[in-house]
Parts: sequence; structure tokens; C-alpha cells
Amino acid sequence: MNKIIKYSALSLLTGFIFAGCADWITPERVIVQHPDEQSPIVKDDAYYQALRAYKQTHHKVAFGWYGSWTANGASYQTRLVSAPDSMDIVSIWSQWYDLTPEQIADKEFVQKVKGTKVTYTIFLDDLPEQFRCEGWPNVSAEEQNKCIEAFAKAYCQDSMVKYNYDGIDIDYEPGFGARGPMVGNPAPDLFLRTITEMSKYVGPKSGTGRLFMIDGVPYAVRGEHAGLFDYGIVQSYASSGYSDLQGRFDNADRAGWKPEQYIFAENFESYWKNGGVNHTCRDGQVVNSLLGMARFNPTQGSAGGFGAYHMEYEYAHSDMPYKYMRRAIQDVNPAGGNMPSSLSDASLAPAN
Repeated sequence: MNKIIKYSALSLLTGFIFAGCADWITPERVIVQHPDEQSPIVKDDAYYQALRAYKQTHHKVAFGWYGSWTANGASYQTRLVSAPDSMDIVSIWSQWYDLTPEQIADKEFVQKVKGTKVTYTIFLDDLPEQFRCEGWPNVSAEEQNKCIEAFAKAYCQDSMVKYNYDGIDIDYEPGFGARGPMVGNPAPDLFLRTITEMSKYVGPKSGTGRLFMIDGVPYAVRGEHAGLFDYGIVQSYASSGYSDLQGRFDNADRAGWKPEQYIFAENFESYWKNGGVNHTCRDGQVVNSLLGMARFNPTQGSAGGFGAYHMEYEYAHSDMPYKYMRRAIQDVNPAGGNMPSSLSDASLAPAN
């Protein structure tokens, strides 16, 4: 992924007034605009209750990497609260630790009120330096395991508790510039032992409810180790059509991944203005590639979801912030109108 972030000056998105942490958990009644119909809806307790309930249902998840998160400044592009309500998972693609009070309050709102999972992304080409014993990695397997255990507990339990994150995402890109003792395709034993230790604290094997994800080249992890992860996120940037996505998942399928584990992501650092590139769907329709990824299902079954790298760039649309992400969410998880006023209504799909 390109780590150089460029921003333009953006106007302030009104509609949220930030207060103390206690106020975040019982949101005030706020009038906003329906993203598709541009008709007023009320975001009250019932709306947010239905939104959280929707996120517990089976549907294609909307995922995004969020960069330059500060929760400060005139532009709401720096705030997670600006993201569409219907986002299921947002992963921090910037400094995720030493959080300010503003970041803590911002994150707490989207987690507790919107029901959005907030994770953080790390590189794992090697263990962070502070966890490497002398002589690493050329030490005994026993010494390696001690280092791995200390790292896994610090990142996947202690940091989760301290900063209240909902999981972790590993950026893993063998063959695309990544170098280190843990990098390879197939993934080497040192990496497999590390993710196995991490899976005690995060992912479907942990029983904690915290997410364990890997992006870049997920299918470098093969066999039973693929089952350690909730999701593999493939950077299918500038995807021209369904055949490209099918080929990418075929690689994953051979490696033991299930279609419902796979998320296909576009690069909005480069393509946010148009929602991606021209993408041909299986039915022959040409759409923007984010929408194509949202609609795509491999022949092996239903895909897990869709997403975007540097999703926050889309805040800059003057007609509607995050318009392409909103449209993709609405397309595959249609609301059929405004949010229901109570949980007794049949539809729980949000207004994005």
C-alpha cells in the first residue's frame, strides 16, 4: 500500500456536536439527510438501536482502511464519525496508539452508538524490535516462541484492552516489496507460529469476539491456518471485472479459504473521485469497481464483503461525502427506505 497521504482543505461537515464521553452513549436527536433520497430523517435512539441490530445480521460487510485519524481540526475527514453509519469495520491506517481524548471519544461513539467495529492495521514482516531477543531470528525455536508469545499478548490482548479495539489486521504482502523473516508465499513457519499464537486472543478460535484479519496476499496463509482469520482482504485495486476477482479468489480457494471470509477492496487513495475504474460485472453491466466488488460473488459461494483503502478520501465529494461507498452499501444491502422507527419493523437495513 502507498503510505503517502495527501489531503486537500475540506469544509466542515455539520450535524454532530461533540461533548464529553457520557454524551456519546446517549446520542441527542439530530436531523440529517438521507444519502440517496436527500430527505430528512431523524437519528434518535431508535435509529441507532436498529442500526446496531442490522450489523448483527448476515450481510456483506462494508470495510475501510481509515488514514490520518486525529479527530481534530476543521475537517471531519479526520473523524471516524464522518464515515457512513452502515460501515461494519473500519481499520485504522495511521497511528493507533497514544490516543488523545478526542480520538477516544470519536472511536467510542462509532463503536457503542453506531455498532461499527474499529480495528488497527500492523505490518508483520518481522516482530517489532522491542520483542526480538538477542540474535533474533537465529535462535532456538524455544527462544523464538518466547518472543512470539510476548508480542501476541501485548498486541492482541493488552493493547485491545487498553485502547478498546475490536480486532487487528495484518498487512502481509509477499511478492510486493515486503521483506523479512516472516514473509513468504506460502507463509513460512515463523509467521504461522506467530498467527497461531495471536489467534488465542483474536479471531474465531479465540472466543473473544475480536476480529482477526489479514490483507494483501491472504492466500499465502494456507490450509488450517486460513481458519484462524475472520477475513482475508485482497487488494484488488483497479479491478477490470469479475474474471479478475474470480481468479483472485480461485487462488484463495485452493489455499483453503472460504468465500464468506474474503473481502475485495479498491484503492481510494487513487480512485476515490470515480469510485474506482470501469469494471465489468458477471451480467455484463459496467459499473465502478467498488460497486463491482460489492456485487461480486465467486462461483464457490457468497463473498464476505467489499471495501476501500483510504476510504476517508471520499469525504471530499461536495455533493455527498462517501457517496460511492454509500451507494455500494445500498446496492447490496438495500434499505428500501428510511430506517424503521422500531425494531418490530421487518427491515433493519440502515440509511447508510
